[in-house]
Amino acid sequence: MPISRSSGLPVVSLASRTRFWPGGFFLLALFLNLSGGLRADAASTDEQMAAVKAQMNDAIFQVQHIVNQPVTQLKRMTGMQVALYTPGWFHEGAIKPDFNTVDVRKTQQFDYDGHQYVTSDLNPGMVFLGQELEFNSMTKYFITDRTVPKKKLTEAEMVEINRLYRIIGHCEQQLDQLQNPEPPLAKIQQLVGEHKPVVIGCLAVVVVMLLLLRKRPAAD
Repeated sequence: MPISRSSGLPVVSLASRTRFWPGGFFLLALFLNLSGGLRADAASTDEQMAAVKAQMNDAIFQVQHIVNQPVTQLKRMTGMQVALYTPGWFHEGAIKPDFNTVDVRKTQQFDYDGHQYVTSDLNPGMVFLGQELEFNSMTKYFITDRTVPKKKLTEAEMVEINRLYRIIGHCEQQLDQLQNPEPPLAKIQQLVGEHKPVVIGCLAVVVVMLLLLRKRPAAD
C-alpha cells in the first residue's frame, strides 16, 4: 500500500475503493437511447404534421371535386313546367360528417326526381334537370358553390367519398395526437414498451452482475 511522504499514513487508491458495475453501462445506454428517441420525436413533429396536413388536404380536394361536379343548365323556355326552390338551393350551415363512420350512400336524397325542370331564385332564366340532381346532408359540408344544385352521385362515387372520409378522419386523429402529445412519462413508457427485449436484457444483466458482486469476497 502506498505511503504518504508528508504524513506517513497509507493512501488508499480511488480505484481500490470503487467497484466497477457493468450493469450501469447498460442502464446508461438505455437511458441515452430513450432520450434520443424523445429528442428525435420532438424534432420531427413539424415534418409529420406537414405530411399529415398535405394528405388530408389532398383527400378534401378530391371530395370537393366529386361533390361539386357541374350539372346540366338550360335556358328557360316558355311552356316549361318548372319547380321553383326558394330561398336558394340550400339552408345556411352544414353538418360536419363523422369521417370515421358515416356512409354517404345512406343519406342520399332525391328531392328533385318528381320534377322535369327545377330552378331557384338564384338562377333567373335558367333551369336544371330534376333527374340529374340530389341532396345529401353528409356531403353538404364540402359544397363550394351553393348557387347551383348538386349532381346525383353514382354508387362508385359515394364509395370513393367514404374512402376519402376515412383518410380525413385518420388524419384528424393524427394531427390531434401531434398537437397534444403524451406527457414525457407516458412517452417513456411507450418507448420502453417498444424496446421491451432490450430492457429485459439489460435488467437481466444487471441482476446477474449484482449477484456476482454479492458473491465476490471482500478485498483485503
